[in-house]
Amino acid sequence: MNETTRDRDNQTLVLALLRSHQRFHRAMGPVFRAADLTPSQWDALETLGNKGALSINDLMRLTLSTSGNLDVVIKNLMQAGFVEKTVDEVDRRARVLRLTPAGRRKVDDFMPTHNHALEQIFGQLTKTQKYQAIKTLNQLRKKLPQP
Repeated sequence: MNETTRDRDNQTLVLALLRSHQRFHRAMGPVFRAADLTPSQWDALETLGNKGALSINDLMRLTLSTSGNLDVVIKNLMQAGFVEKTVDEVDRRARVLRLTPAGRRKVDDFMPTHNHALEQIFGQLTKTQKYQAIKTLNQLRKKLPQP
């Protein structure tokens, strides 16, 4: 394979990833808006729901958010009454984020809607196709430099 072909293949791969990402977010946008959530808010709620109380740094690492974006997301989730910031029981100097009862209800109420929307998007793929896509994307992610 010559350099020009490799360059074109790399550029085509980048465009395929970006366009798939954009199309996925466009498809999910109405689902999030109907629940009065943003994708970043759902990512934070779902992560806290699955992992339990987390420091802001741990939540930022797990959601792949930037500190500036996550600060706004957390502020809005706290104002909505879905998340609270409390003192860490082990290290009293540290603060952790956790779901409030209203936040837990939001996760529990939205999860079936979210899962249904994902099924509408990915339902035509076979289990093997999903596994292969996950495997390939994970391989790609592992080859990328970490910030």
